[in-house]
Amino acid sequence: MRSTLRPQALVGLLVAVGLALSACSDQTPEATDTVAQQEAARYRQNTDEQELINKRNAELPSRPGGVVDIEGSSGSLTAEAARRYEFNASTTDVTFAETGEDRAFQRLCAGEIDLVDSSRPISRAEWDACRAVGLDVVQFQVAADAVVLAIKSETDVGGDCLTTAQVQDIFRAGSPVTSWAQLGLDDVRLETGGPTPDNNAFGFFGRYVLDAPEPSLTNLRSDYQAFDSDNGARIWVVGDTREHALADRFPERARKRTELNSQLAVAWQVLRDAAAEVRAAKAEVEKGIRDKRSPADKARDQRRLADAIVARDAARAAKSRVEERRATALELYGLARDAKRVIDGTRGNVAFFRFSYYELYEDQLRPFEITMPDGELNCIFPSQRTIVSGEYPLARQLLITTTTRSLQRREVNEFLTFYVNQSEKLAADARLVALPSNIITLQNSWLQGETPVILVSPDEEITTQAPAQQPEEKPAR
Repeated sequence: MRSTLRPQALVGLLVAVGLALSACSDQTPEATDTVAQQEAARYRQNTDEQELINKRNAELPSRPGGVVDIEGSSGSLTAEAARRYEFNASTTDVTFAETGEDRAFQRLCAGEIDLVDSSRPISRAEWDACRAVGLDVVQFQVAADAVVLAIKSETDVGGDCLTTAQVQDIFRAGSPVTSWAQLGLDDVRLETGGPTPDNNAFGFFGRYVLDAPEPSLTNLRSDYQAFDSDNGARIWVVGDTREHALADRFPERARKRTELNSQLAVAWQVLRDAAAEVRAAKAEVEKGIRDKRSPADKARDQRRLADAIVARDAARAAKSRVEERRATALELYGLARDAKRVIDGTRGNVAFFRFSYYELYEDQLRPFEITMPDGELNCIFPSQRTIVSGEYPLARQLLITTTTRSLQRREVNEFLTFYVNQSEKLAADARLVALPSNIITLQNSWLQGETPVILVSPDEEITTQAPAQQPEEKPAR
């Protein structure tokens, strides 16, 4: 938003009339009279309008001293900021009521409250209502919030970018999307997950992504996997540490199983051969008795039988040892195989997380870039900069809107100064995205009168953000 200056009606129109009359000096008297009459009529109309605005402004209710009244939306930092402000021995009574954004903006433009807490900027109609009573609008930002859609890191479903419409279609109740191929990506099964309704991310996702005023599980597809914690959703997407460790050993376990299968086959063959030799030796002993062989030959036959029995028993023991090792190897192989199936089965699982949680595990989670269907914001990667600026489509800005009239009140100025300076800590405590220091410094300069405030104009871009930067380098995936 760029500076929106109040028109200097009287001086500007007098100059305009003079220039118009001068420019018409070469025209016919009739033409000159017509132009002068039009300019005079326009001047009278603007003067009348300004007088009406001034009259309405004078009729606005006066604000009580020692009080700052705030209204707006829930899920912000304002209630906690007011509590901490009053705890710091402030003599100002800061009240905050969750009346909703629409009503809050109406009351601001009626001069009935000082601040509006919202996650959207003032609309054109609301701004017109403020301007109709001579109120100039100023907007502060205290934090930002966002949800991130992510799959498992180092996996791929054929693309990295989704439109907001596709995100809605994936998660909405009755969604028919069961494969990433239905979104133009790879033929990989698609399953959704995320937090339960008592998680703040659920409310944010429901309201700002699915357009559900009061989000509940009925707003999501019936096979949505709801987890009591962000950790539960993350493990469902990527698998837990133990499963990863086991799955990583699957090739080793598979080789060991094959090796021991081969050893067992050899052990069985050795045992069979040894058993056959025992049978043959016994038969030879019996034959020697029948043939009435010499004592020396009979002794030799008995030694052969004894040696065969020892060899058979040794082969039997060796086979048992191989079987024991193989049983252990098969158990370890089964654990690794099952873990690998679980890890492999996470491919295609997608869940949403608050940005602050995603940052803690960005080495495990692979976020989708998001684009608007109209293509104006093309494949925006979630980062602090794109979220604070509002470029990332699944983000919201936490805004405080006021008027220059309220800013002139000591109570309002002091509270906003406290709020802006505490915003980074408040955001961290609430797991929101904090503002960069240069935005905090800029807003402080407005409050201290060091820099003229930038007035809101809903038809222009917001310029309270950080100066333009080079495109961010995306993390390796």
